[in-house]
Amino acid sequence: MQPWTWEDAVRLGKMMLAVVGATVLLAGLVGSASARNLSTSSQLLRASWTRVDFSGGFGTLECEVVVEGSFHGRTISKTVGTLSGFITAAAVIRCARGGATVLRESLPWHVQYASFTGRLPNITTIGATIVGVSFSIRDPGTGSTCLARAINPIMTFGREASGATTSASVSGTAVCRGPFIEVEGELGGTTTNVDNRSGSRITVTLI
Repeated sequence: MQPWTWEDAVRLGKMMLAVVGATVLLAGLVGSASARNLSTSSQLLRASWTRVDFSGGFGTLECEVVVEGSFHGRTISKTVGTLSGFITAAAVIRCARGGATVLRESLPWHVQYASFTGRLPNITTIGATIVGVSFSIRDPGTGSTCLARAINPIMTFGREASGATTSASVSGTAVCRGPFIEVEGELGGTTTNVDNRSGSRITVTLI
């Protein structure tokens, strides 16, 4: 057997570093790939906006809105279109301009997982499609009313590094039709008032 040389030791060291590096990379990939589900600290949800705008051809409605809902379980599949829960109650408290009323017969609204932003495992936002949102509005200028159906608006939850949800935003379009009015408008609003109905923030982690 030939005696070991300095070159042999260097080659062995490089091979060991390569193996260690590949192992760390593989572990990271496996960890990211396995994070297919989201886990919530609560199945209950409440969000209240001091102002949600509906901007259309007649101007902008400015209304205070509250919604409540629940998730089907503590674990949510991170698969687009998965039915995760329901918005079971919604109300327009008051409007600074114009008027609006939730069509209660359209409840419950379906909550479907839609997307996330950020790099795993550090998700910064989680998006959900809300299916079935319907309401009536009163034109602040003419007083005419119409029935609006939102076109699958997105509710986006902000998430901090600890996993706690810090905000909820709503965005999307809606078409409102009535005897004397037909307009397409944009929904938009952001709030930091989102919790588990008991005043505690909802924590979302990856599993």
